[in-house]
Amino acid sequence: MTALRSAAALVVAVLVAAPAAAGSAVAAPVGSPDTKAVTYQGRVFHVPAAWPVVDLAVDPQACVRFDQHALYLGHPGEQQVCPPRLTGRTEALLVEPAAAAAPDGEGSNPVAHMIRATDGVVAVTGTYDTDQPLVKRIITGAGLTPAPAHRPQPAPAGPRTTVTPRPATTTSAAAPSGQATAAPAAAASVPASATNYTGKGFDACTAPSGAAMNAWMTSSPYRAVGIYIGGVGRACAQPNLTASWVQQQQAAGWAFLPMYVGVQAPKISYPATEGANAADDAVSQAQALGFGPGAILYYDMEAYATPQYSATVLAFLTAWTNELHAWGYNSGVYSSSSSGMKDLAANVGNSAYTVPDAVFSANWNGKADTADPSIPAGYWSGHQRVHQYASPQNPETWGGYAIAIDQDYLDIQLNAAPPSQSSAFFLGVRQSSGVWPGFSPLTGGAGVFRGSEAAITGLPGGSSQELGIGLDSRLYHGVRASNGSWSGFAALADDGTPASQARRAGIAGMPDGSSQVLTIGSDGNVYHRIRFADGSWSGYGALPGVGTPTMAAGDVAIAGLPDGSAQVLAVGNDGNVYHETRFANGSWSGFAPLPGVNSSRMAASRVAITGLPDGSSQVAVVGGDGNVYHESRFTDGNWSGFAALPGNGTPTTAARSVGIAGLPDGSSQVAVVGGDGNVYHESRFTNGNWSGFAAVQGPYGASTFPAQRAAIAGLQDGSSQLVAVRS
Repeated sequence: MTALRSAAALVVAVLVAAPAAAGSAVAAPVGSPDTKAVTYQGRVFHVPAAWPVVDLAVDPQACVRFDQHALYLGHPGEQQVCPPRLTGRTEALLVEPAAAAAPDGEGSNPVAHMIRATDGVVAVTGTYDTDQPLVKRIITGAGLTPAPAHRPQPAPAGPRTTVTPRPATTTSAAAPSGQATAAPAAAASVPASATNYTGKGFDACTAPSGAAMNAWMTSSPYRAVGIYIGGVGRACAQPNLTASWVQQQQAAGWAFLPMYVGVQAPKISYPATEGANAADDAVSQAQALGFGPGAILYYDMEAYATPQYSATVLAFLTAWTNELHAWGYNSGVYSSSSSGMKDLAANVGNSAYTVPDAVFSANWNGKADTADPSIPAGYWSGHQRVHQYASPQNPETWGGYAIAIDQDYLDIQLNAAPPSQSSAFFLGVRQSSGVWPGFSPLTGGAGVFRGSEAAITGLPGGSSQELGIGLDSRLYHGVRASNGSWSGFAALADDGTPASQARRAGIAGMPDGSSQVLTIGSDGNVYHRIRFADGSWSGYGALPGVGTPTMAAGDVAIAGLPDGSAQVLAVGNDGNVYHETRFANGSWSGFAPLPGVNSSRMAASRVAITGLPDGSSQVAVVGGDGNVYHESRFTDGNWSGFAALPGNGTPTTAARSVGIAGLPDGSSQVAVVGGDGNVYHESRFTNGNWSGFAAVQGPYGASTFPAQRAAIAGLQDGSSQLVAVRS
């Protein structure tokens, strides 16, 4: 890992044209002057004739390098002899016995330019730079099918020790669109403090064997190790780098510098998107190794031309840092003193950019300290620096094990969670038992989705649908399947009407699997549309008001009932609550005002409504006095009347936002953003009694959840899902 690079000779095995033993390679007849055929365990791989073929059974110490064209046969050795200064990825293949390959739950990874395939006999890892089709042809030509490609997404974050956030400069990214695939949950197996250390460390292109690490722990001056966890620039294979290896080294006393080598400055085309994608992939890889929220992940941005690429790199690293923060990870950046460090230091305090929590400077002056000529003494001065101070030309040997390394000095002690990115969307599931396993960010194209308003509804099959109003004021929609996978938020098509730019939104699931959406458009009027069960959409239609062709409103809510009708609430432009019914045949009753507490009108700022299995509905509003009120609409259309909900030791509950969800047993759940800005939850039991409000634990184990908006939906299994927008 460095701004300078050196070439190393690739060990090439001479292959003999003879019958192949299990695991050995044989040169097959060449099919054309431009290719050669290589047989391994009965599979024939047609690779470019110029590619060297490396038999790892013959030379187990050969370095499996993905920065050079080559075909590697066999499982990489534990103690590869690799130069330390390798970055980049090109067209290359590693073919090994399937039984020896490390298990991989991610499949192919387009972010890291990696294709994986296995047929149970052999496993193939292919990498590429610009010629992905070539690698696919080689793999499919051998009779293997590449694993499905998807952008890896991190797993939901479980609880961890509560820590106090520290201030940092942040900016908000534009709301993205597109799809992302959720990964299975992964628990941290090493503490976040495993990325803290003060003293000497080293980094190597490939993680050393456990025996080498033990020998170096006993005899070397180093106690921290840099490991390459992923990225399109990770040049060396990592046969040793597993979650168990990380656990063993942490238990032995090693600290870690987890480094991600992604796209470099000259190849960055879309900084915000690529930076967020890199962070998502880095978190996914970190979680797979056991690094949970609170750990520091370092982006390796090699030296680049300044000022030519300065703005691009800063925008990219801003997205990297913001995205890591949304997942609960601290951000680090490695770069040369003369480029990346210089640019970052020059923009501390610049609101256009977010600076990382820690910096890792490459400045080979031979001094084992954290001083850097490009970084003022007051910047990153709170134990937030690493210095790569030397890169010896020859490997170092300790305890009989030689490793080619770069030498580092660390002063890292980050004992706080990173600042969470404002406006990020999080989803948490409340199980039917009442347990909250934790919250996970919702993604949308280029990383975590950010916006201002959220709505959610449950569907008969156990899925849920979410709405978000992005920072661009467009309406986005996503689907969480019953198995927990997430489609990602995608922008709804702009039809040129005011409804396409939304201020508020509501959504209701219907018994037939369709859903109905209400929005308040940019003109302040209420619009309605339908998402049919097949995923297609109707157009928008404006709802009439009370004696007016349109209904001007400040907030809206909608709920579906078992008979296929829907109940609608709106806060009119007079500040009062109005109700109407959409019948199952598509006709409307028209809006009518709801009476308040000892008044003919119910003044409110926020409204929420949910349907119950018996055909009744429950309403919750934030009244004009800022307190939460509740009432029931019975199956005969009569109303119970509004009553204030008590708070914690108070007769009323002050709130900024409210949501309500009905459950199959006839109970309901209420979620509010309280007057203190935190999310609270309570249950209404079937007998009409209330549990009382309790604070909802925030992401990453925080004792509270600061939010600007909370919405909740009930599911057919008795669970509920809460979407909250971070404040």
